Amino acid sequence: MEYSDIFIPVAEHLQALGAAKLHNRWGSRIKYGVKGFDWAWLDSFKVALVGLRKHGAPNSFTSLREELYALFAHSKSLPAIDLGDIEVAPGANDMQAAKLACVLQKLLAKGIFPIVFGENMWGASSVYDAVKAYQKSVAAAFILPSVCLGSAQEPLSDDNVLAHFMADYGRELETLNVLAYQSYLSSPADVQILGDRYCELMRLGAVRDGVRHAEPLLRDADVLCAGVNAVRWSDAPAAIDPSPNGLYAEEMCQLVRFSTFSDKLKTCYLGGFNLVGDSRRQTAKLVAQIIWHVVDGFACRVGDDPAVPKTCRKLQVEMGSKNQQLVFYQSKATDRWWMDIPVDGASKSRIIPCERDDYEKALRLEVPDRWLWLYKKLAC
Repeated sequence: MEYSDIFIPVAEHLQALGAAKLHNRWGSRIKYGVKGFDWAWLDSFKVALVGLRKHGAPNSFTSLREELYALFAHSKSLPAIDLGDIEVAPGANDMQAAKLACVLQKLLAKGIFPIVFGENMWGASSVYDAVKAYQKSVAAAFILPSVCLGSAQEPLSDDNVLAHFMADYGRELETLNVLAYQSYLSSPADVQILGDRYCELMRLGAVRDGVRHAEPLLRDADVLCAGVNAVRWSDAPAAIDPSPNGLYAEEMCQLVRFSTFSDKLKTCYLGGFNLVGDSRRQTAKLVAQIIWHVVDGFACRVGDDPAVPKTCRKLQVEMGSKNQQLVFYQSKATDRWWMDIPVDGASKSRIIPCERDDYEKALRLEVPDRWLWLYKKLAC
């Protein structure tokens, strides 16, 4: 497919911001998918922006781009391109799905990190479909205000996007975690279903008690799907169906940065906002700053990998019985932690993100709760 067959280009006045060479601003560094575009040209980029514009709806991304381009650029120069927008609809037809799949697979194959944004959360399903076509198994993490599955038999919508993901659970979808959900907005039955299937869930209150505790649940994700409506109304008034309670704006920025700092994350999707009625541009500013933190996390990756001895220390804790050990790994660069979980009937164990607290608990000869929980999950 040619560029013009896929994208609606970024508006000319936004491209003019780049031409103005604003000192140290995003708008002075970002490139655009415009006339003369060539897929081979992408080789020089590390990050790509793609908008999913609702078919027939007004363009609400102009203010977002204006706010993003006005932010100061990262200290680490990271070549970025704004490819423009793809028009989509719920239950996207084969041609629309093919467009997005074509774009994402080309970007992923070139080692480019796609940042996809759309007004609704159902767009996350298209992003997931493209990634699972690129690799055999996928781990997904959601930041959402509520847990409501709906039915995968119904047409795709915001009300059943989780059900469409869970239809693949145990096959292409290896892991699904949900963070920052609010119990009074969530179906207890659906929370129970996800818990029984060993999805990791973290309520808003648990995130609020310590954002760093959420980091291990984000570190293993291949796809991050973040709903701006998980942020409280006063910080994101143009979120779709906003709530007076929710994450603070800075907490959302921290969470997405945690996720994109992980070398495993392939792409992220931002949705759950409609900037048409964003009169003071507060939500546009927030989404722009979320994207800034996504790029910052990606730019600051250090490549620590517990499978590579030179990047991590291996620590073995004797649990008081012969041949009973818990194995942990500590990053030399970031002090992030992993633990080794044996898998019954398999020759290899699984290395899972954890916290220093888990290691310290093992030193007290207590098996960490999360170790036991993951052991049961992997045994199923």
